[in-house]
Amino acid sequence: MNLLINRAFNSFLIGIICLLSNICEIQAQSFDNYKKRNRSDFQQYKSDKQRKFKEYRDRINAEFAGYMRRTWPEYRSQPARPVPDSPEPPAPVIKDPDRQPSNDPIPFDKVKPAPELVEPPQPVVPLPSPQPVVPDRSMLIFTFYGQKCRIPLENKHRFALKDATENSLADGWMILSSDEYLPVVAQCLEYRDKLCLCDWGYMRFIEQMTTEFFSPAQLNEARLMQMYILTQSGYKVRIARAGKQLVLLLPSKDTIYQYSYLNIGGVNYYIIDSLLGQTSFSVFNQEFPKEQDFSLEITRQPILPILETAPRLLQSKLDNGLEANVILNKNLIDFYNDYPLSSNWNIYANASLSQKTKDQLYPVLRIFMTGKNKLDAANILLHFVQTAFEYATDDEQFGVERALFADETLFYPYSDCEDRAILYSALVRELLGLDVVLLHYPGHLATAVCFNSDDVYGDYLQINDKRYIVCDPTYINADIGQAMPQYKQIIANVIRIQ
Repeated sequence: MNLLINRAFNSFLIGIICLLSNICEIQAQSFDNYKKRNRSDFQQYKSDKQRKFKEYRDRINAEFAGYMRRTWPEYRSQPARPVPDSPEPPAPVIKDPDRQPSNDPIPFDKVKPAPELVEPPQPVVPLPSPQPVVPDRSMLIFTFYGQKCRIPLENKHRFALKDATENSLADGWMILSSDEYLPVVAQCLEYRDKLCLCDWGYMRFIEQMTTEFFSPAQLNEARLMQMYILTQSGYKVRIARAGKQLVLLLPSKDTIYQYSYLNIGGVNYYIIDSLLGQTSFSVFNQEFPKEQDFSLEITRQPILPILETAPRLLQSKLDNGLEANVILNKNLIDFYNDYPLSSNWNIYANASLSQKTKDQLYPVLRIFMTGKNKLDAANILLHFVQTAFEYATDDEQFGVERALFADETLFYPYSDCEDRAILYSALVRELLGLDVVLLHYPGHLATAVCFNSDDVYGDYLQINDKRYIVCDPTYINADIGQAMPQYKQIIANVIRIQ
């Protein structure tokens, strides 16, 4: 009897196991079918989205080409604005050791707000991912400030314009709008993000790429491709014709010196060809969908291959032992040297220092500031900027007035007031976390720092509910709170830094 019961129980277990096995197999098949259905649905969704993107891109580019065929209106250019002369003193002002500190309010007029920092423009519609570089594939290879770049531009991408008339340019635009050029735009944007290029840097990248791809006789083809890639990348640009030659126009809210410009609808469009002598232009002034304003701001440091300069020893003459050997990146210096000169001090102040420079300089400064309160630490930084650099006017060093980016101040043998104010503002903001403003006078630039305390003694500005203490990096041997005597009664323009 027990044997029969055991056999029945075993048969029951085997049945249950087989049943469960069948159920699991059915469930596995169902899950596999579910995954396949979802994968198929996703692929269909992705295909539909890509089709819609393509239809949208094709439509807006066809419409844009249609506008391009219309007669372009005429504009007269304005002459390039020369860099204004600055009546800087030929020698730095050294503080009289007998002069007593004061606690005087500094007169000021307007406070220029810090610019709103925006992210780089995005493509009008999503682009395909850049393809891995295939070594034996025909590629355009060029060097951009030390960076070897590979762009999938081949012979099939070359085209020739019949002439510079509206219809011929519109035909060229339709050629560029084909799918053949999408990988080119995608790879350019990949380099923009990889190298952390600002708007100006990206424009220069596109300019160099196209001029190296086309022959010197095909400058118009290069210009049209520049405009195409920039518009597809989300930038607001324009193109104009001077006789038979095309030029690129870049809008800017800031004054750019040494470039002639056209005023179109109250916006200054700068002609990116400083050698062009014509003054009459036919302009294609049509907005491209989702275009974003062009900016000279440098919101992130360009990442360029390191080409080391000779070491430079920087020594504070007021804090014994404070010295740093700094090696800079010549590729970055060359990039800054080609940057347009502007009236906007924020462009230089917000750029800060390169990471390579910070890694060498900041640890040394932090050692000397260890254990110090923020007032004393800010004084150490002030004395360092005052005494570690030799003074010379821009006219003496460069033959023209120009502000230096912070890395340039560490590179060139001399610096003046605006260069030191820009450098000092970066050090105080990044090492001490304090709010700094620039004080602009005729022929002079200084700084003022908010120490978040009302008991800091010295010359000051009361801006709303905050007190900013004057810190002048060109008033040699002066401490925090000591303004140059000749500027104490002159009204300052206050510039906030982002």
